[in-house]
Amino acid sequence: MSCNNVNTTGATTPSSAEIDFYLAVAKGDFTGYSSISKFGYNSTIGSTAYESIWEGSNAYPWQTVADQLEVLSSDANDTSAGTGARTVELQGLDSSWNVITETVIMNGTTAVTTTASFLRIFRARVVTAGTSLRNEGDITIRDQDTSTTRALITNGPTSAMGQTLMAIYTIPAGKTGYVVNINFSSAKDLEQEYRLMARDNTVANAAWNVKEFMTGRGGFSDFTKRGINKYTEKTDLDLQAISSATSSVAGGFELILIDN
Repeated sequence: MSCNNVNTTGATTPSSAEIDFYLAVAKGDFTGYSSISKFGYNSTIGSTAYESIWEGSNAYPWQTVADQLEVLSSDANDTSAGTGARTVELQGLDSSWNVITETVIMNGTTAVTTTASFLRIFRARVVTAGTSLRNEGDITIRDQDTSTTRALITNGPTSAMGQTLMAIYTIPAGKTGYVVNINFSSAKDLEQEYRLMARDNTVANAAWNVKEFMTGRGGFSDFTKRGINKYTEKTDLDLQAISSATSSVAGGFELILIDN
């Protein structure tokens, strides 16, 4: 992605203090601006219904109320003194739609309940690990009362990811979001459709609306937005796909957040 260079204050490199706008935002050169990169993976996108691009291989189950979450692994080595994942950080929103993070100490296959209640969870990552330097099992993050899975940190056949792969996001309270880039790819040469869905939760009984629609056939596609959509606080974003036959797909989007 490229943009006209901008002058920033306080920069030490390059000496001219002229850098790409998006790099300047990532560096924190502009007060009230921040950048978000969301990327996801679905190993079995099908042909009968759109699925969210996340590890759950289905339409993402968006929460309706804030709830404490449980974190557990399929492997006993993911524990506080084990060889696998020891601590996991959860990132999301609280009941007031404000950003919240919490770090959980793993206890293997036994569920650990968060202290905070999450209305949204849009990322989780392994922070510390034992000698394997990774999660050794699939780590599930689920509602503590309904056991609905909200996020997954997978351990693949060759390596563990160490964090979630979920192309979903919710604009926090007090922010406005602008999607500046969308990308997607497929492991097979198949006809596929991709769409970015949005729901404005400031509206009672809000419906989902498609905001971006794309088609592809295998390979990788990347789009820098010129006509940039504006997403108000509390808006859910969900990148979805459907395929002419079962295929794994990856996809993501990048946002600029600006304080209201």
